[in-house]
Amino acid sequence: MLLDQYAFGTLGERIVKVFSAVFRREDEVKFKEHISKSISKNSVGVYIHFPFCKSLCPACPYVRDIWQERMMKAYVSALKIEIGLVGEALKDLGLRVVDIHAGGGTPSLIDKEWGEVIQTVREHFDVSQDYRFGIEANPEDLTEDKAFQLRESGVDEVSIGIQSLFKTNLKMLGRRHGVEESLEAVEKCRDAGFKLINVDMMYMLPEQSIDSWIHDLKLASELGPDQITCYPLLVPHYTPFYKMIKEGRVQEQPNMKEFKRMYYAAVHTLTNEGYTPLRYYSFSRKSEEYSTVELEMVGPLLGFGSGAISFTGGYEYINTCSVKEYIKSVKRGRLPIAGGRNVAKEERAARYVAERLSALKLKIKDFEREFGEPFEALMKKSGYNVALRIGLLLGNLKREGDEIRVTEKGMWQRNLGGWAFVLSIPCRIVEEYTKTPWPIEVRVP
Repeated sequence: MLLDQYAFGTLGERIVKVFSAVFRREDEVKFKEHISKSISKNSVGVYIHFPFCKSLCPACPYVRDIWQERMMKAYVSALKIEIGLVGEALKDLGLRVVDIHAGGGTPSLIDKEWGEVIQTVREHFDVSQDYRFGIEANPEDLTEDKAFQLRESGVDEVSIGIQSLFKTNLKMLGRRHGVEESLEAVEKCRDAGFKLINVDMMYMLPEQSIDSWIHDLKLASELGPDQITCYPLLVPHYTPFYKMIKEGRVQEQPNMKEFKRMYYAAVHTLTNEGYTPLRYYSFSRKSEEYSTVELEMVGPLLGFGSGAISFTGGYEYINTCSVKEYIKSVKRGRLPIAGGRNVAKEERAARYVAERLSALKLKIKDFEREFGEPFEALMKKSGYNVALRIGLLLGNLKREGDEIRVTEKGMWQRNLGGWAFVLSIPCRIVEEYTKTPWPIEVRVP
């Protein structure tokens, strides 16, 4: 089978109905007006996209570009300009930044430059004293010197893309690092004093068995990271990996029955190793989790960089996915926004519920405080009530007073729904916006 946007059947179809969207290009004055009027809270998160990689992994679905020193320097300069432009546009709102996360691409390719970027954020926003700054990192970058340089530049948390501790899996995924580099990376990050270390592990790989997946997870837990995040290998049609599978150069993935077995193998293995589920896909030895996760769905999250997606809580917009056009735009003093859309209260409510159930627990009083409307009434208007009713009926969800919890049985269904959403919405946004730098209109899915 293929874990593409069509792999989830009717579940995928229901998600598409609730979350379908139209992004449109508008003039800069309109974009600024939408953003400033729609920010729902004073506390905001910041996402920074760093698109450069030394090599392009065939399965990666994100906005990325081949590393060039000259282009990188121009990009970091443009990032600082964009932060200033947005800060100026929102200066009267009294926003406080509580969380910063850099993704990519490969943010760990640079180090001292992150200190410059964070200083720019401080110059244009009120940054909370206890804010957190996390970056995604490739194991081969995390030498002893680099780990300490990142820490000195203000990086608090690191998410290491280990993916697997078996050489055959890494080779098949086109990863540049080796197993030994992964082992050393966790050790070096611990020595450097990062406050939280997450490692990413990947399953549903061609030729991967349940036993080898369990073995992989046990090896990862022996490294002692604070958090382990488990991702299935997703195969959007625009990635080279999709073509490789279709042409028979790589075997297809395990079937849906094996998918379920692998998922619960992760839940049970990591629980036995002393980890607690924070979300359906992440497991921790601490009570806190790696940066900005919930803000991507509920906002407010301000995105900077080429391909960054922002969500104010009422307005969603994406920067151009062309690195060259991004740099050109901000150096001319213009926001690099390629398209945006207003998000209705009903969809905001559905996003809120989906995000809270992603974290396995929804408190109805919190929901009603957020939206000022009875839970059942707003769920009915949003179209999400059907999924909730089915979940409660089948025992995937359990309601106790003011709280709806995801049961262990329901974690599988939540896992399916989460990845179906990723393939149908964010991946489709990236697919459409990488076709041309400044489309007039984009419909998703």
